[in-house]
Amino acid sequence: MNKENILTTRFVSLCGLTFLALCNISVFFNFHGYLLTLGFGADQAGFLVGLYSLAAMLLYAFASQQITLDNAYRTMLLGIMMVFACAVAYRFAQGFWTLSIVRIMNGAGVFFIMAACMVVFVSIIPDTKSGAAFSIYSVALLTPYAIMPAVSELVQPWIDEPTMLYMLTGCLLMPATIFVYAARPGKPIKVDNRPDGRPDNKPARVSNKMRMKNIGRKPVLSILMVNWVYFTLFSGLFFLFEGFALEKGLSNPGFFFTVQMGVMVGIRLFGGRIFDHHSKVLLVALSMGVTGSGFILLYYMPSPTWSLYIAIIFGIGMGLCIPPLNSLMYLVSEPKFRGYNINMMMLTVHFGTFTGPFIGALIIDAGGYSSFFLIATFLTICAAMLFLLINPEKSIGFFPPG
Repeated sequence: MNKENILTTRFVSLCGLTFLALCNISVFFNFHGYLLTLGFGADQAGFLVGLYSLAAMLLYAFASQQITLDNAYRTMLLGIMMVFACAVAYRFAQGFWTLSIVRIMNGAGVFFIMAACMVVFVSIIPDTKSGAAFSIYSVALLTPYAIMPAVSELVQPWIDEPTMLYMLTGCLLMPATIFVYAARPGKPIKVDNRPDGRPDNKPARVSNKMRMKNIGRKPVLSILMVNWVYFTLFSGLFFLFEGFALEKGLSNPGFFFTVQMGVMVGIRLFGGRIFDHHSKVLLVALSMGVTGSGFILLYYMPSPTWSLYIAIIFGIGMGLCIPPLNSLMYLVSEPKFRGYNINMMMLTVHFGTFTGPFIGALIIDAGGYSSFFLIATFLTICAAMLFLLINPEKSIGFFPPG
């Protein structure tokens, strides 16, 4: 296999499956508002929005190490069936406990898809192009957030309630089984940096103590913390923006995210060389600074006409962050922990996706959107300072003994 070739059939198939799985998350752009119409309070609605991510987070913490190349493809198929079943269940679940069960199962289903995809993904990308590979893969992660809010706004006049769109989006996953079979290898994959030539589907066994020691390394821990901050801010803005838009008189809040994600996708598609040829730490710190300026502008926004320009600023800030962050995690991790650490990145993604709407809703309920934007700005400053102080780039290629 040509290790320098990124756009293989397997890589593209993983991107396709990831895109469809994430459509089944981003379609819940208006879920918080829908829950309020069912009579839930702001705290209950925020909890139900984040419960999906809490379930996935726990599975990433305690079950991700059980997913290997031996069972990854079966795990993907299981996840597809679970997410489809949950998409249908939203049409019937309206009570707090029934919705809680559906959200938990939905989170578990997406975990099975995404964690299995990541195990395969880290086994096929070349070290020298990890930044470009994560940049392209992140387009599949982002594009649903650009498409689904706009789609939700467009189809609203033709559907009786949002749950119909949730169900239809779930149906799109069923043809995704084609991607699962296309992602399967024809023969065991060899990893170049294993001197014994052990195939990927026979990984070295590691203990829980070794995993915890790996997570405790400063470069690994700092990357996880910054990733959590990023997705806390990202999800808080995404799931709670609709209320702010109504407060400010924005007629089409979904368009804000279409513009933001369009800029982010453009950076990820055409900025691959940037992520592999410039300091990843400086890129992450810069992205946090630009993102913080976006929150400050939302705080001071005098009129709805500012929203387009602020969306562009968020697109630039958030577009620069994730490829170098994921690439850093890949490069500072020991080969035997790469798949595990990338899945720990997904754990912090889901932790952030839980804390963003849940804590954000509490902050907004207590102090309004202005308080949320000020706290978000403070978090971006703290994340940038932490990353510059620890500088994980100094640890690339250095692995502790044992």
